[in-house]
Amino acid sequence: MVGHLALTWHLYACWCRSLYINLVGLWAILVCAMLCGLSMYSIYKDCDPWTAKQVSALDQLMPYLVLDILSDFPGVPGLFVASAYSGTLSTVSSSINALAAVTVEDLIRPYIRSLSEKKLSWISMGMSLFYGGVCIAMAALASLLGALLQAALSIFGMVGGPLLGLFALGILCSFANGIGAFVGLITGFVISLWVGLGSQIYPPLPERTMPLPLSTAGCNISISSNLTTPTENPLTTIFSTQAAERPVLADHWYSLSYLYFSTIGTLTTIVVGMIISLLTGGLKQNTDRKFLLTKEDFLSNFSWSKSETVSIVMHPLI
Repeated sequence: MVGHLALTWHLYACWCRSLYINLVGLWAILVCAMLCGLSMYSIYKDCDPWTAKQVSALDQLMPYLVLDILSDFPGVPGLFVASAYSGTLSTVSSSINALAAVTVEDLIRPYIRSLSEKKLSWISMGMSLFYGGVCIAMAALASLLGALLQAALSIFGMVGGPLLGLFALGILCSFANGIGAFVGLITGFVISLWVGLGSQIYPPLPERTMPLPLSTAGCNISISSNLTTPTENPLTTIFSTQAAERPVLADHWYSLSYLYFSTIGTLTTIVVGMIISLLTGGLKQNTDRKFLLTKEDFLSNFSWSKSETVSIVMHPLI
């Protein structure tokens, strides 16, 4: 029994360590993306490709940079494009297979038990083909939209922030109860949707977003616009609203960056959940101590030796 529990805990610790390693990889990707953006602005500060009409979409800036600085090295731009496509296709293919498997196992197999394994396999392949077609259709639709990345991150922030706050409330606060968690989650959703939808209806003005100046003074091409006048950030000119029509909240509350939507939802859920839990008798509820997060639970994720793992598992049995 002890050996089985030790093996289970060891697998759990390995799983946690893999998450930490994955987190380091995500940080590295974000740092690389940030450095790419800084390098791009440093190179094109006097000749912006977007303003000079050398690219037709903001998503083309990074490939344009690669083709520009690596055009003298045959094969390298193609290697970059192949790497980008392979990374994208691997992510999309795994997502499509996961959707097909979940659909078959959760929506088809439990209700149609007479299907054989061969038929289920054909259905799974058909679902993969269906979800692939949906992805292609969504990609075609996305090409017609504007700031798609900003819209996706805004939606993920408005939905994921309160959910993160809910889990954080349950992990960090021993006095949290169901009422506080529910009210905190609903409040987090309402606040996140409020600021998110408000920022879409009343986009922040350039003086609030403070975009970096874009110039074409250093370009060796002739364009119809003024070459020395800095242009506005195209992401802030998707919607145009007259200043006289803007409410008071538009220049303060609605001017928050979409990157803060998740933070607002998380903090709101935690704070409201804690207050409501305290007001509804959260301190009086009976809490099983073994379900609380302790220092040993955190340190055990970094335990590399087998002896430490066994000692941690044997302690509750004594």
